[in-house]
Amino acid sequence: MDSDVASTARVTAALRAGETARANALFQDPWAAALAGPDLLATFAAQPPATQDRASRYTIIRTRVFDDWLLSTGSPQVVLLGAGFDTRAFRLGWPTGFQVWELDHAKVLDAKEAAMTGVPTRSGCTRRAVAADLADEEWPTALMTAEFRPEVPTAWLAEGVLPYLQPHTVETLVRLVSGLSASGSRFAADFVSTGFMAARNAYLATVNQPINSARGAVFCFGTNDPAALLTHHGWGVTSVKHPGDHDADFGRWVGPQNMAAGFFFVMAVRPLPASSYEPSSDASG
Repeated sequence: MDSDVASTARVTAALRAGETARANALFQDPWAAALAGPDLLATFAAQPPATQDRASRYTIIRTRVFDDWLLSTGSPQVVLLGAGFDTRAFRLGWPTGFQVWELDHAKVLDAKEAAMTGVPTRSGCTRRAVAADLADEEWPTALMTAEFRPEVPTAWLAEGVLPYLQPHTVETLVRLVSGLSASGSRFAADFVSTGFMAARNAYLATVNQPINSARGAVFCFGTNDPAALLTHHGWGVTSVKHPGDHDADFGRWVGPQNMAAGFFFVMAVRPLPASSYEPSSDASG
């Protein structure tokens, strides 16, 4: 695939496939190997175990953090923004009646469909793939056309997405999501600090190793205060975590604390009307 975004999606799938093969896996993703493709899987398998761990630990922890969060929200509508090669519609235990929308570029969704051809799947929810460019302010129209209902509480997840967008696009995206979110809706995303963004982009300029990152998929957005962005748009931030924190470790994070501080897992809720607001039982995340 010639798309940097699609290439990054393949790398992420390869990391999930590697995790699935572990005896102490934090999750199971039987479809990740098909999505990654044999060449990338072979590249990953050829790396020394220590290199594999370094390449995957953040992504694996992030996947589990957001798996747990999604199932805790109870929101009957779930929208995966920039879904890439996500397989949560297939592998999570969704309650009856839940609906999941996957938004991404048409070429990414087409590549995902091609990779899954002939691979048995069974979705535990109603799944809809929606071709949309998150940098285009018309993506809400495509979502609404796919039977999304803004009056229903929704769980929005932007995993591995926001750092690749321009700052003004991130601001617009959060504004549009906010306008589509009924009271009680949830939002979660991962962010990187400005310092980590600069360090990573400098590193990418010196290497071309697909298991570390897709060449050219540089970060464009970093912030040292991601909660402020969501608060500005009317969200109540319930949790900000770093890898290695409680419920964001799982015995896997062995990176230095200064590196952990460069990553944020942020969860928020669209406040209910004051007259009916009750603290959520999952307020920690």
